[in-house]
Amino acid sequence: MSDQRKFRPQHLPLAIALALGGAEFSMAQELTGRAEPPVDAKIIERHESEPRIDLEALLPTFTKVHDAVPNVIDSPETVVQGTDANDLITLKNGGSIKGPADGGGGINVIHLEASDGGVLGETKNTTGLVSHLGSWTLTSKSDFHDGVVVLNDGILTNNGKILGRAIAVGQLFNKGTIDGHVDVRERGTFAGSGTVGSLQVHGRVDVNKMHGAPRVRGDLNLSKTGVLAYEVNPEGKGQTIRVGGTARLGGSTLKIVAMPGEYLQSNRYTVIEAKDKVEGEFGEVLNDLAFMAPTLRYNNKSVGLTYARNEVPFESLATSENGREFAKNISEPEHVPDAQLPSDIVNTSVADVTPSADVPAPAPQPIAVTDTSDTEPHPSAVADTSSTAPQPATVADTASTAPQPATVADTASTAPQPATVTNAAVTALLATNTETASYALEQLAGSSNANLAKATLSSVDPVNGSLLSAMRQLGTNNLSSRNNAPRLAAGSEDNGRVWLQALGHGGKLDRDVEPLQHSTKGLLLGADWSLDDEWRLGLMGGTSRTQMDSKELDGNLDSWHLGAYALRQNGPMSLRLGATYSNHDGSTARRIAFAGFSDRPKGSYDASTQQAFAEVGYNLGRANVSIEPFASLGYQRYQRDGYTEKGGAAALKVHQQSQSNMNSTFGLRVAKVETLDNGMRLTPRFSAGWKHTYGDTYTATRQRLVTGGSNYTVYGAELDRNSLLVDAGLDLGVSANHSVGVGLTGEVGSDSRNHGVMGQWRMAF
Repeated sequence: MSDQRKFRPQHLPLAIALALGGAEFSMAQELTGRAEPPVDAKIIERHESEPRIDLEALLPTFTKVHDAVPNVIDSPETVVQGTDANDLITLKNGGSIKGPADGGGGINVIHLEASDGGVLGETKNTTGLVSHLGSWTLTSKSDFHDGVVVLNDGILTNNGKILGRAIAVGQLFNKGTIDGHVDVRERGTFAGSGTVGSLQVHGRVDVNKMHGAPRVRGDLNLSKTGVLAYEVNPEGKGQTIRVGGTARLGGSTLKIVAMPGEYLQSNRYTVIEAKDKVEGEFGEVLNDLAFMAPTLRYNNKSVGLTYARNEVPFESLATSENGREFAKNISEPEHVPDAQLPSDIVNTSVADVTPSADVPAPAPQPIAVTDTSDTEPHPSAVADTSSTAPQPATVADTASTAPQPATVADTASTAPQPATVTNAAVTALLATNTETASYALEQLAGSSNANLAKATLSSVDPVNGSLLSAMRQLGTNNLSSRNNAPRLAAGSEDNGRVWLQALGHGGKLDRDVEPLQHSTKGLLLGADWSLDDEWRLGLMGGTSRTQMDSKELDGNLDSWHLGAYALRQNGPMSLRLGATYSNHDGSTARRIAFAGFSDRPKGSYDASTQQAFAEVGYNLGRANVSIEPFASLGYQRYQRDGYTEKGGAAALKVHQQSQSNMNSTFGLRVAKVETLDNGMRLTPRFSAGWKHTYGDTYTATRQRLVTGGSNYTVYGAELDRNSLLVDAGLDLGVSANHSVGVGLTGEVGSDSRNHGVMGQWRMAF
């Protein structure tokens, strides 16, 4: 019968260890405290070669060895009362246990296999627990004397007391007590502020504010594959792993997990404190923050961590010239020396972490220490973060140095403290990683402010277009004697005229980083009259509202416009002159959010634009067809007052801005008058032109942070050096004195796109 491997009950830990693969026989013996004969080494070798640990490797072994009686629970409020037989209690979806679960006699295992998860309450007389599937919370106060196993897809939170050991292949969170040894496998995760007998880490241990830090009665052993994920935070208050025996680092990896917020230039943490000693060092330190670097201090009984500003300049991670200009002109936080922590002291004592029977041990009291800055300078945190895994600076063990007295020296009278940081936005940059730092710099730089000039000039372009459109509707003088000439669609040169034009205009400034879209709606009213056979004079007034939107900025522009124009018609030759003045009341709101920092600076400003143009056209058409080549020369000027944004630390003081340019346009216009049977005149028209802008085409503004910075220049979308203009429309003369029309306009350049719709009504008198 011995060939059938009917092991005695105390062999269950060994069966579990063999099934999991790679668990040492000595560890299995440790659970029960009873020495057993050695097993076949070939069996251990076979199981160690298995690539994946799953339930199939565990439960069949238990069933064959112990002849377990299966008990599947898939209905709610099921009473579990075991017998003297070996029981295998499996919880499925929909199942729950009413009252305490009593395994009775024999060897009993609870198997959690419900993806819905749940709470496993009080249990007794249960040998072991297997968490296979779902997220479960364990509250039993004293059970599982052989231990628990958390498999790949299992998540187990222990809020009670486990008498045996624990093996974490999945995720194990311990908020209570595990009396035995905890083994975290390579794919496993362990966390929690509870107490364990000893801790072996081949996988990952999380130490953070949410879960706390483990308390280890015995030894802590980190292997080369182990990862200690340690959280640092802006408050500088970290968790400490307290070890009652020896802490062996074993060349494992320390992964710094930085929480968002506003960091000081230097914070200190105690990562590990051991009652006996600390052996070895971390083999690698992983750090995500771009501008902060860790420096480790290894002492006899502790490992300390200083998290401080490195030598990486802010501008090195900027992805645009605007971001680099901003980064070069900000004032970094000044370093404020902080008091030493116990990790800086050679002989740090650690309180006994052995808890009472049911209550976890309290955290040890802080140790008062002397500032040794005069005799032992702090290491400089100057690690280069350009590589993915910067190595920390280390400090030699000072075990031979005499321990310092337990007092804290007051250095306030001898070491003046520098000024503290006042700009939280710059401080928040210290909490950015390499992925978010460039984005944060672009947001803080406020590049969109430089685009206000071009967006405003684009919004007033239709005003000039409206004046030209009003004059072009009069046609050419050489067709004045013909009733079907285009000019008669809205009255002759001997009449006065009133016209009304509605504007709908939009566009997009194509920028690589933040495209800015703008849309304008407005209404213009004009009137003109004949001075003599060749000259007509007109006046215009109107109002418009422009909305601006980008990922970074929202803005509004309320404008009013005044203008005057003149037309001289001499045979087929036309001369059109015009000038406008526009006043703008603008407002902006920028969006800034990164690494836990957010702000919404708002600005309000006054601006004005002036435009003038002169156009010459020559009509080559005959009868009811007009073919007019034309050439024009234009001038634009933009002026904006300086303003200061209202908001938080990211608010900017924006200096005044001005922009002026000349431009020329050459094109061709075609129109044809069709007289309908009812006497109305239908005039389709189309024009196309090439526009060239002279002078500087870039738009720029000077600005700075309201606090903590100096002036810098940001550049916006450039004015298009060359662009294509198109205009297509349809006019309907409903009578000799009234006409209506609609037109579509477009401007396509290398850096922007504009389009518009114009509706017109004209009345001659």
